[in-house]
Amino acid sequence: LILEIKQNKLLLLLTILAIVFTIIGIFFPAILTEANKELIKNNIIEFINKIDNNEINYLSALFYSSWNNILVTFILWILGISLIGIPFIIIIYIFKCFLTGFSFTSILITYGVKGSITAMIYSIPNTLNSFGSLLLSYYALSFSITIYKCIFKRENKNWSTITKQYIKLGIFFLLYTIIISVIESYIIPNILRLL
Repeated sequence: LILEIKQNKLLLLLTILAIVFTIIGIFFPAILTEANKELIKNNIIEFINKIDNNEINYLSALFYSSWNNILVTFILWILGISLIGIPFIIIIYIFKCFLTGFSFTSILITYGVKGSITAMIYSIPNTLNSFGSLLLSYYALSFSITIYKCIFKRENKNWSTITKQYIKLGIFFLLYTIIISVIESYIIPNILRLL
């Protein structure tokens, strides 16, 4: 994978963006006002308390998580079939990377060093989501660039094969996000409750 990233400029760019915006997300809570930090702490404490007291509605959490993940995946995939989608794909992607870093640090702010295990476990779905977004963004941007080359540079491509592959990728990433939603709504809360 590292060799592939080094050889592929688009994948390298997306990887660099992931690292940069995850780091920005990690450090972002440091510039928040105390009132905002307290709001974040209260929300996290309330969520963790619900887990500890087994007050999580797993079906509702699964629905909410699935809806959000599928919606973002669908939007990224759809943006890949348009020329104007390129900047929006990048914006959505960097926002997801930012959220991964932000959620990790938010738990550390709330629970301190003793919360580092909780923060790492809680960040697993976000990290998996970011990795999926990296790959989906790569394929969506590649598809958009292919469309651009065919329209403006008159390159000939086998559209039937390319389109079938892109549809299969869309289905794969939809299934991937559903699995992440199950992890996020069922598995992670149960692991956190054991801590």
